[in-house]
Amino acid sequence: MAAMRDSAPNGINGHSNSNISTHPSRFSDVPKAISVAVAEVDGPIDVEISLDDDIQDDPTELCTLLENEDAAKSMWMVVALGYAKQRKPDVAIEVLTKALSALARGRADDRLSILNGLCWLYLLKCREAPRVKPGMYPVIPWYS
Repeated sequence: MAAMRDSAPNGINGHSNSNISTHPSRFSDVPKAISVAVAEVDGPIDVEISLDDDIQDDPTELCTLLENEDAAKSMWMVVALGYAKQRKPDVAIEVLTKALSALARGRADDRLSILNGLCWLYLLKCREAPRVKPGMYPVIPWYS
């Protein structure tokens, strides 16, 4: 029996035949840019970081900035979600891994939230991984 949602079948493996989605978009609450306060001699300066199409491919500078400014857990999460929104889950995982090391001496709740985000990203990667047809096995070079 097909799974039902609101008296309509939702298809096989969660895919529906209709183009109308009853769920809000996954990343609708991720802002297009965030502002990070950077401490300077003259006073704090707000640096705006783009999280949409202009997001950097290499998060090293961004992670260093967040680490040096002792950014809150929520800032790290928003940056990771920005990368996930741009279909870069590996980079998002890298950001959250660096966040976990930066918040190592912080509250346990903050570390748990980061671990939860890491689990979600790994599940997202698994969901988007290519599937193998039944009866077709991948070629394993060391097995033959």
